[in-house]
Amino acid sequence: MTTSQSSPDDLVLAQLARIMASRQFCNAPRLSRFLSYVVTESIAGRLEGLKGYTIGVEVFDRPDDFDPQTDTIVRVQARALRQKLDQYYALEGRDDPLRIMMAKGSYAPTFSVSCPADNSVLHETLKPVHASLKPSIAVMPFDDFSRDSDHEYFAHGLTEETIANLSRFRELSVYSRLTTEQAKQNCLSIRQIYEEFQPDFVLEGSFRIDDRMVSITINLVEASSGEIILTQHFTHKTTPQAIYAVQDEMALMIAGHIADRFGPLGAYARRSAQSGHSLKWETYLWISRYHQYSVQLSAADRQDIKDGLAKALQSDPTSSDAHAVLALIMADEYRMTFGAQSTAEVLHKALEEADQAVQCDPLNAAAHKALAIVRFHRGEFDLFESAAQRALALNPGHPDMFATLGICYCMMAKWDIAMPMLDKAIALNPLQPGWYHIPKAIGLVMTSSPADAVRQMQVAPLPGAFYYHCHLLWFLVEADEMAKARQEKERLLDALPEFETVIMHHLQAWRLDPQMVRRAVAAWSRAGLRIAGPDTVD
Repeated sequence: MTTSQSSPDDLVLAQLARIMASRQFCNAPRLSRFLSYVVTESIAGRLEGLKGYTIGVEVFDRPDDFDPQTDTIVRVQARALRQKLDQYYALEGRDDPLRIMMAKGSYAPTFSVSCPADNSVLHETLKPVHASLKPSIAVMPFDDFSRDSDHEYFAHGLTEETIANLSRFRELSVYSRLTTEQAKQNCLSIRQIYEEFQPDFVLEGSFRIDDRMVSITINLVEASSGEIILTQHFTHKTTPQAIYAVQDEMALMIAGHIADRFGPLGAYARRSAQSGHSLKWETYLWISRYHQYSVQLSAADRQDIKDGLAKALQSDPTSSDAHAVLALIMADEYRMTFGAQSTAEVLHKALEEADQAVQCDPLNAAAHKALAIVRFHRGEFDLFESAAQRALALNPGHPDMFATLGICYCMMAKWDIAMPMLDKAIALNPLQPGWYHIPKAIGLVMTSSPADAVRQMQVAPLPGAFYYHCHLLWFLVEADEMAKARQEKERLLDALPEFETVIMHHLQAWRLDPQMVRRAVAAWSRAGLRIAGPDTVD
């Protein structure tokens, strides 16, 4: 192998894009960001900046007082990056003529070629190929339509943060900024981007900063057809001092709006399933179907999704997302089967799946969320909080995660934690499902007033869902609206005729705060229901 000291920058960038689109790196956004940073800094001639401190701050978001001697994250991740590059060149990249490596003891990359290929052949060989079986998205650099178009820093930051936040949704594969910047510089059309890189979707965006207001418009385009499947407009007040915070907050909202399971990609996955089998969408489809209906799923539907995910795992046994959803389904079975199965056995299997999800991808927030939910139902509250905090740190823009974990904090009567989380879930996702409002209403009845709780429940009614009717019945009784309560009682028993005999098991499975249980049971009893079992939960 001969070392090339003059590899053209565009060929190095093409090889970098190919590496980050590979199976080894598409599920490793932090390592991809690490590799992208050191390569681009090296090409720019800024080798002096490739130090532990700079990388810690720029790549791993450490504070300005970061000390690489006591915090070893850069050294640990550099070792992981070297191992990941070795894996890539042993598998997908074994025939690549250009190699990007990082020698031990240094953070500066080295570029080498294995054969003296001419530039045209090398360029064709290095054309990025997207090998991921996950739905993929390319985020184009945002356009500045402000009257004073001098906001390049905001454009770069908004693009980078949107890519980073989308990458936190590990069921998606997101192209690197280098790839999309190159496409933008070459003035490629959507059709040309699709032919060149094969993304499933292209996200185009523009912004305007005028009179202390930031306005952003995004278009999500189905790349193969050029069809716009989502157009969304966001606005936010700002000041010069707050512009960076606004940038980060709006990037979170954009990513959450696109990638949330109730958003456009989930709907696209379900439409794709109707038009025929697609391996790329298989796992995502089952995940989307689970999150679309969640606790409203029947036992038969849950089994159907479990079977579908098991089949998908035969194609990709390391799918962290598939294992995570299997764990959540088992937790649902524990709550919803009312003792028909051994609860200890169900939760044990759920814990195995959640652990497997974390092992397959330690940076997958959804895996840590699943682990947190299982820990909660096992009564392991310290471990629950540890996993929950890890999940939220990994993906602070995931509304469903805030809502689901917020429910658990609600059940623990930790209102100072639960209520802000539920508010954030609702704010991040305007397409939120109705159940987001139920734990919010519980918090209101316990901390404010039953009238506030009733109003919150009326924001998004869920007719036919027993858990909606039983909570609304509780709040109506406490609000002394007995005529409406009697009507709600009839709806409840229509939805779940055996409610009186199974509700205590359900409350025990949720491990509700005892005071909350006493108030609910007292309200149901006042409505004329005869609740079987004790009126408290140990």
